[in-house]
Amino acid sequence: MPGYPTMDQYNDAVQHPGTAFSDAALKSAKIATNGMGLPVALGGGFALTYSATAQGRKYAVRCFHKEVKGLESRYAHIDKALRAAGGKYFVGFEFQPAGVQVNGQRFPIVKMDWVEGETLGSFLEDNYTDKSRIEQLRAQFLELEKFLRAKNIAHGDIQNGNVLVRTNLTLIDYDGVYVPSLITGQGTELGHKHFQHPKRSAADFGPNVDRFSFIVVDLSLRAIGQNSKLFTKYSNGENILFTANDFLDPEGSPAFGDLMALPALAKDATNLAAICLASVGSVPTLEDFLAGRNIPAAQIIVRPPTAARSALVQAAYVGAFDVVDASKFALVARQVGNKIELVGQVTKVHFAKTKYGKPYAFVFFDHSKQGVKLNIWSEGLAKLASKPSNAWAGTWLSVQGLVDPPYPSYKYGTSLSITITANNQLRHLTESEARHRLGGVGASQSQRTRGNREILEDLVETPIRRKKSTVTPTPRPATPPQSRNQAILDSISPRQAPKQGHKPSPISIGPAASTSSPQPSPKPDVPWGWIVFGGIMVVMMLRSCA
Repeated sequence: MPGYPTMDQYNDAVQHPGTAFSDAALKSAKIATNGMGLPVALGGGFALTYSATAQGRKYAVRCFHKEVKGLESRYAHIDKALRAAGGKYFVGFEFQPAGVQVNGQRFPIVKMDWVEGETLGSFLEDNYTDKSRIEQLRAQFLELEKFLRAKNIAHGDIQNGNVLVRTNLTLIDYDGVYVPSLITGQGTELGHKHFQHPKRSAADFGPNVDRFSFIVVDLSLRAIGQNSKLFTKYSNGENILFTANDFLDPEGSPAFGDLMALPALAKDATNLAAICLASVGSVPTLEDFLAGRNIPAAQIIVRPPTAARSALVQAAYVGAFDVVDASKFALVARQVGNKIELVGQVTKVHFAKTKYGKPYAFVFFDHSKQGVKLNIWSEGLAKLASKPSNAWAGTWLSVQGLVDPPYPSYKYGTSLSITITANNQLRHLTESEARHRLGGVGASQSQRTRGNREILEDLVETPIRRKKSTVTPTPRPATPPQSRNQAILDSISPRQAPKQGHKPSPISIGPAASTSSPQPSPKPDVPWGWIVFGGIMVVMMLRSCA
């Protein structure tokens, strides 16, 4: 099977559910769209997730854009084990090996029941000052941990985005789940860096892989319960209190230092620091950790606050995702379909209303006609604690989210964007902190130890380092090789005009389709394309001669 489709190819396909999906219910589904009427995709791990409403029910449809060996077999094992385990923590799902058709070929999907609830990250943003609610949340995590341990099951990626907080906790995203019938030591992902042991590798896949995450969550919630200001001080939207940098150097971590200064938590904070410096195999259960049992031996010497902060500034920044400069269009273009941390200085904020009368805001990081921006539609505006304003111009932002395919506009030119749907996606930074994060990109990419991307190369069918793009575009069947320019002309020719009411996604162009292909204008009689002349990319508009 060729490489999985790109995000823009999936966006094209799901706009016509009747022909895209094999599932009877999904054939009549309505896919959630943004303010421009285009499909909304949520990113995570190896898949893009679309919200589909059909026959009075709502589903999450996960479409894979990165290949994983044995995907169908893994999900068969997971499905059987979770059904047998029962409990209230899992969402009903169905793996469909040929669930979606893209460019005439069939690819797998996971159809999941949609569960309403706040993600852990969003919940903490709203409730971190409510001590009783934080204590209740901690009790829920204790119950969840005991349940999974008793069933010999591990989720593999306990973190802000994969836990929904309701009357009970609900786990989503089962790509990295371990169940007893799977082989240990053959993980397909390494989990969120801000919740994982710094030495975790694919070989640690097994029933104990959640131990570190549960300890981190429990200690973080207890700390917030004692001093809620710790959350505002250390939360960055993708963590609770700790980050990957803290786990790499707990003795120089201000967060560890602050927790060790709390008498009730000093011992446990010191024990967690010792666990970070030891091997993954020595991480105790949460029960043992709380009892002070089976803690790895280590002498922890915490640096004074001033020295700790100085060391932190000097250390290369380790983000949850790849850190990308918002002023570098080409670098952002390589990340289309991936979740990243975008860091940049705001140049302007534009406010307007959609044709449906709903307000939205665009936050720009560049004045040029080929730039990067944030899309904040009415639903996103409602979630923000601090609304965007013209006062944002000149300030620095850290934004974490999925990079949407390029979109051409008469007014703004061709842009890449991240869509804001939650308050915890966005953080204001000082200029020095922003430059530290951007300055650490090179060091963390070239000097770090073997990381997620390199390890996963051994596990995925399509090697990652061989391509600039993270996925391989699906070629059209029976189409002879063509030059890049001819392929563009074919893709925008009148005989392939969009169907009535269809809102096309970006055109696929050779091996870099997922990184540099723009989105056609919604007007079907004015197709757009990019053509390369002598290494210069030109946005070209062709009017139909009809």
